[in-house]
Parts: sequence; C-alpha cells; structure tokens
Amino acid sequence: MSDDYNISYSYQTGTSSPVPQPAGTPVTAIDSHLYAFAECNRVNIPNGGTLLIHRHSNSQMMVAPEVSMALHSCRTFRTLAQHVDVLTSTIPQLAGQQADVANVLGMVKDAGLMTSGEAMCQRLSHSATPITDLPPTRVFIITCDRTPAVQRLLESMLHTGSLSRHEQLFLVDDSRDSHNAEINREVAAKFNLTSPRNIQYVGAKEQQSLLDALIAELPEHEQGIRFLIDRQRWANHKSYGLARTVCLLLSVGRRAIVMDDDVICAAVDSPHKRDGLAFSDTPREVDFYASEQDILSRTAKTGFDPLTGHAQCLGLPMAQALQKLGMTDLREHHLQDANAAYLNHWSGDSPILVTQSGTLGDPGTSGTHWIYTIAPASTQRLLASPGGLDSALINRHYWMGQPRPQFTKMAVISQVTGLDNSHLLPPYFPVFRGEDYLFGAMVEYLHPQAAVLEYDWSVPHFPVDARQGSTDNKPATGKGNINFSKYVTDRTVYEAGISPVTRLQNLAALTKALSETSKQDLLTIYRTEVAEAQGEQLENLSAYMKNGAPRPEVWQTYLQQSVENVSQAMQTVANLKDIPGIPDSYEEQGILEEFRAHSSELAVSLTAWPAIREAAAAITRQLLESGDLTP
Repeated sequence: MSDDYNISYSYQTGTSSPVPQPAGTPVTAIDSHLYAFAECNRVNIPNGGTLLIHRHSNSQMMVAPEVSMALHSCRTFRTLAQHVDVLTSTIPQLAGQQADVANVLGMVKDAGLMTSGEAMCQRLSHSATPITDLPPTRVFIITCDRTPAVQRLLESMLHTGSLSRHEQLFLVDDSRDSHNAEINREVAAKFNLTSPRNIQYVGAKEQQSLLDALIAELPEHEQGIRFLIDRQRWANHKSYGLARTVCLLLSVGRRAIVMDDDVICAAVDSPHKRDGLAFSDTPREVDFYASEQDILSRTAKTGFDPLTGHAQCLGLPMAQALQKLGMTDLREHHLQDANAAYLNHWSGDSPILVTQSGTLGDPGTSGTHWIYTIAPASTQRLLASPGGLDSALINRHYWMGQPRPQFTKMAVISQVTGLDNSHLLPPYFPVFRGEDYLFGAMVEYLHPQAAVLEYDWSVPHFPVDARQGSTDNKPATGKGNINFSKYVTDRTVYEAGISPVTRLQNLAALTKALSETSKQDLLTIYRTEVAEAQGEQLENLSAYMKNGAPRPEVWQTYLQQSVENVSQAMQTVANLKDIPGIPDSYEEQGILEEFRAHSSELAVSLTAWPAIREAAAAITRQLLESGDLTP
C-alpha cells in the first residue's frame, strides 16, 4: 500500500450527493445507529476507480481502490464513529484523518451501500413462513465397540421423561467385534422393557439388509450406494461417516438427533451464561476443571433434556427460532460487532438446518494443542485454575461452549447434533476424520441461506476409556494443513433462488472435475490451499501473541516457535506426505491416485443421492413395519 493512501479520494455516479453537515460537525457525531458495509461486487475501472455494486439492491457507487480496500474492515455492525476508529487505528496511512474518513463513510451510507442494524433486525424478525407442525424427530445413537458407554447412555435416557415425544429411537451399531455387537443388541432389548418408546437396533445384519434393498431398488446406483454405506468396502478403515449416513437414510423427511455413545443424556447450563444471542463464528469459550467431580460440583443442569433442547428450534425459520429463544424484540444493539457477511445471507425465513450443543468433559479431539490459542477470557480462566497450563493439558476436563445462543454458518464437531432431514441434506464421507466438517461445508453449499444454531448449554461427555492428555505438545509446523471443506465453501454460490437439487448436481460436478484433474494440477491446488492455510494460521498466531493476555514463558515460547515454523514452512514446497495420518509407505503418486478415485466415487454418490434418499424412506418404513429392526 502506497504512502499517499487517501481515503477522501472518491468518485460517485448519479445525481445524489451527501447531505452537507454544519461546519465542524463530524458526520458520525449525529448518527449513533449501527451500520455494516453491504455485500458488493467490485469492478475495477480503467480510469483507476472501483465500481461497487450492491448485490441485493440497485445501489452502486464509484470509489477509489483504496476506499474499496478499506471498506473490507467495515463488514461488522458498528456505529459510524466506531468504524472511523477502527480504520484510523488499523490502517497506518489513515492515522489522523478521522474527519475525511467520517465524511467518506457518510457518503457510502447515503449511496445505499451500508446496511443499517435496524433494517437487519426487521429482516431477521419477520417471516412469511406459516407456523406449522415440525416434522417428527428420530433419535440415533452411534456406537462402535463401546458397550459400557451404550449401557450408560441408555440408562440416562430412561430418566429424561420425554422419550415418547420422539417418533423412533435407533441404536446404529458399527462394532467390528461380533461379541460387542451381540451385547449391544441385548442391552437394547433390555432397555425396551422399561422405556416408553422402544429402540430399534441397526447392526451389521440390519445395515446389510438396508444396503441390499437399496441396490435391488436402484441397481444403476450400486457403486454410489456401496461407496456410502458398504461396511465390507470400508472394513479396514475407521468409518465415522458411514454410520452417520445410515442415520440420514433412516430419517428421510424427519428431524434427526444424533448422539455419540459416550455422552450422558443431560443438558447443563453454560457456567458463563450471558444475556442475548450472537450472530457470529466466534469459537467456543473454555473453562477448566480438575475432575469429573469438580465439573458436577461447579455446574448446574437445565430443566430439560438435550433431545428436547435440540428439537426446540431445529427446523424452524429464523424468525420463529428467535421467538423460541425469548428474543421477542430484536434490537440493533443485539447486532453489535456481528458479521454482516453472515447476516446478509439470512432472513426471517432462513431455516435452522443444524443444531449443536457444547461439551462438558472430554473435548472429543485427539490432542489439546488448541488450548494454546484460546480466547483471552478463556486464557484468564486457565491461568486462574489449579495447576494452570500443565493441568489443563493433562486432565482433559473442560467446558467448551457458547455463553449465549449463537447463529452461525458452518457446523462443527458436536457430540449431540440436530439435523433437519426434511430438507435435502448431503451424505457424509464414509471414512477418515473430519467427516463432520466436510458435511457442514456441503450443507452450506446446498443451503447457503440456511443457518446453524449452537445452543448455550452443553452435554456431559465422559468417555468410559480414560483419555490422558500430555504437556509434550509440539509447536505448529505449518505443514500438511489441508482442509477440503474450505475448498467446498470457497466455491459455494450465494446467489438466491438456485434449488438444492441443482446445487447438489453442481457439487457432484465439482467433485467429478477433481477426479479428472491432472496430477500436477492437483498438486498445485494442494500447495495453494496449504499456502492459504499457512497465511491464515500465521496471521492468527501473530494476532494472538499481541492480544495482551498474560501467559507463562513456556506458552509464549510455543507460540513463538509456531510462528517461526509456519513462516519457514511457507518458504518450502508443500509435500503431500506432510498431511497428518498419511502412512509412511505411501508415495505421492499413490496418494493422488487414491484421492482421484475417492473423488470419482463421491461424485457418483452425490449424483445418485436424491434417488437413494427417496428409496431409503420407503425401505425404512418397510423395515419398521416388519419388525426387522427389533432387537
């Protein structure tokens, strides 16, 4: 950026001009409302200007390129005065130019390129969707060789008192050990003796019946069906996503609530509850505990169970969800610092397709390196907790959640998840980690006007097998950080009106194109994605080191070494073998061939998915009516 950066240099088209202000009165001094820069297309003009075209109205404005760049920093809801403060404090060339910056922002607002908080509140609070009964809920437990956890969870469910509200309960058993599977079947049968709602058992035999019936009904789609749910096909892999796709197939047209087997069916209030709600992608806050007993003594249950809690807003349009959450009068102060890029895609009719809840206990992640980059408020809690950093890394007893309900765009890991499967949701990738993030990205791709709601309560997550953390966390390397879900969301089309079926076809075509891309071009894509991730990681680490939070020397050293490692990694050519989890025996060409093969089969599955869903609905009905799923 040049030293002659001057935000007051601007162009305008049309006959309108800013309303003149009294001499010496800043534009921002007379307007205390919240505004955010609107979503605009940018067209560079040969004369050196940039034409800003509002994506959702007929407003447009010609500005200098520097103004266009500066407006990127104005995409959160603030007062105009606050926007001036941000711009003049973060862009060195604008220091001391408060008056010029204020006048230009006033011109941008008058040109219709700033969205007001009041208008956004009206948009989110009003829905044309009539109030109707929501689809019934089906509850799923996913398990794999953890029979004590299944028994504990089922026992806790018997104490909820609301199981009869749900249309069906399912135990989807992905156990590889037949002895464990048989015990799970017996546990399910015993549960049915006292439960007001019977649970259906879906083990290897039942999943094979579903597979065979789908292939018999859709022989032309056999390859896609087997890719998604054939247990034999993936016998040598950890098939996290396969079981979740089975849940989707057993709940077509319904709302599904999917539970990991090592949770307890209870809802616990946020220990740091705040009023209001958030429209944001703010990461979960964290608190730290010495033991399970410490958690139980310092937290309190809600007055409802998590199944009822998830069903409360799942499937509602946003305006009705706001009412359910007690937000009967949304005001612009509720949007303070909210991301307008999110809000501009939402309205009161935006459906809540995914619901999430926080975690109380084990985080569910394999490592604890994320602790080094938690937010300042969470950092203060860690440093005030007994044992400090070392104890936090080793004990793995945390609260991870939101202090207030939060509407966001991307689904993340949640031990209990609500899915509105009355809409066209995508399948899960059958194997490997990260299946939940890829699923969230595909939901966003198919439904860019939909929302994800994370509640302000958590579910106890206490694995029956003790998981010990470690203080021997290695600093970030910056290598192999590839995120296919980002590749999908970066290519999401946000123009309204395109049907989910058309979007699914486009997603299948995108995946198919990857399967046909040359190996060299795939390497270039990989290296580009890694470089972008490194740049973002470096920016986040640098900002974190400067946030002013006090940290022990070992913590600061970890961050500094991570910055140095990532900076160094950016200077070297990214290697496919840097990807975590890639076996040492794999060579680059083999990795590319396997990626292309999986991409091709995923494309086939996505193409067939609407037909598979339709057939699965009828087959599920037959399985239930025949009693074939009775344990």
